[in-house]
Amino acid sequence: VAPSDFAVLIEGETGVGKELVARTLHRKSNRAKGPLVYVNCAALPENLIESELFGHVKGAFTGADKDRAGKFSLADGGTLFLDEIGELPLLAQSKLLRALQSQEIQPVGKDQVEVVDVRVIAATNRILKDEVEAGRFRSDLYHRLSVFPICIPSLRERLGDITLLAGYFIEQSRRKLGLVQLLIDDEAIEKLETYDWPGNVRELEHVMNRAALMARSDKQMQKGMTRIKAYHLGQLQRSTQVNKEAVQAVNLVADNTSQQTSVALSNLKEATEAFQTQRIHQALAVSDYNWSQAARALSMDRANLVRLAKRLGIEVTKQLKN
Repeated sequence: VAPSDFAVLIEGETGVGKELVARTLHRKSNRAKGPLVYVNCAALPENLIESELFGHVKGAFTGADKDRAGKFSLADGGTLFLDEIGELPLLAQSKLLRALQSQEIQPVGKDQVEVVDVRVIAATNRILKDEVEAGRFRSDLYHRLSVFPICIPSLRERLGDITLLAGYFIEQSRRKLGLVQLLIDDEAIEKLETYDWPGNVRELEHVMNRAALMARSDKQMQKGMTRIKAYHLGQLQRSTQVNKEAVQAVNLVADNTSQQTSVALSNLKEATEAFQTQRIHQALAVSDYNWSQAARALSMDRANLVRLAKRLGIEVTKQLKN
């Protein structure tokens, strides 16, 4: 998909690396020599979205003291990366759709349209299909953007990547700190692999950078050797850590039929997942399988609840009562 000019929609939780994917797609595309322009849609003031995207001419509104090119014009011949596309209000979505369909823009206060040559890559931490169903996102814009959708799983769903990514960030830290060698203990690796990483790759990067700094200043280290140990990582709560309620939950009746279920648990991680599954089923039953209400009851974001349910194998559809 990288060499094509098709629009790409990247979906995934905050911190999974959506911007890195977008930059890689641009770098491997036929537009690599052109500009890559980044726009954080969530940070755009609603009354200035049109001006930011399409530009304006002098005198178009109060404060417009000179002509200003918009992001589409700046990305001409290259790629426009629209991050957090799900945060755009509906009115702005309709104007964006027109620009995508015609490859023409009209700066605020200007009568003539301008032709642009832009490939759009969009990203969101929302589930846009659900936003379309809820009427918060235009169906036609969704289909225009999702010619080639890419869903990036959370870091906790790809445990095998944790060690590889940690090694990459360690090497980056080694170079930044001017160290000859920077190693990491097996215990530290184990600690990394048993953490949930709610902040995903971004959080892992910050943890490794901080650990590298602490290891460098650790007076217990042998001269000439810098090694990241488990205590350099700080307080990371283990993903397999469960409380008394979670342990008891696996022995509870899981449904209203009073049929007792015996669950064989090989480790605490399975106990945690069993507890999470039960709580989600309970919240859905109480809310009549309304995912938004269930998410509020569990103090979670709806999109994150749906992703967790999918990971746990829970059917993400409204169930019909007998």
